[in-house]
Amino acid sequence: MSTVQSKPAPVGGLRLHNFALAVRDLDAMIAWYEAVLGFAASERGRFDAVSADYAMLEGGGVRIELVSRAGETARPVDRTAPPRRLNVPGWKALVLETDDLPAATAALVQHDVEIVWADQPVSAHLRSTMIRDPEGNLIHIFGRAK
Repeated sequence: MSTVQSKPAPVGGLRLHNFALAVRDLDAMIAWYEAVLGFAASERGRFDAVSADYAMLEGGGVRIELVSRAGETARPVDRTAPPRRLNVPGWKALVLETDDLPAATAALVQHDVEIVWADQPVSAHLRSTMIRDPEGNLIHIFGRAK
């Protein structure tokens, strides 16, 4: 007598909607993502179920949802710099790409952002610049090695 069990099929038809980021100061973070990374606020609103205000930002085919619960005390987050950051399970960074990493890096310097590293090789074919937004979240920007 065989007791072969079939596995259920995986969920199908999924696609990325947005990357969500909890922030302390919603207005300041909207302004930074618009001014520094060129995103545009496409929607603002409130999630009553979790008592949070939000903004959807869009740019370069990416949608970022900034969410904030005003008046709440923020809990500390591990913001260890790479490579030790990889020892802590969980999401690591917003990762973007550009066709011109040197120009993007120069623009980031002009905006006086916190740079973790600038235009560094990460493989034979890729270079990267890593920065932090004003609340310490890592943003990794890749470009092809020339």
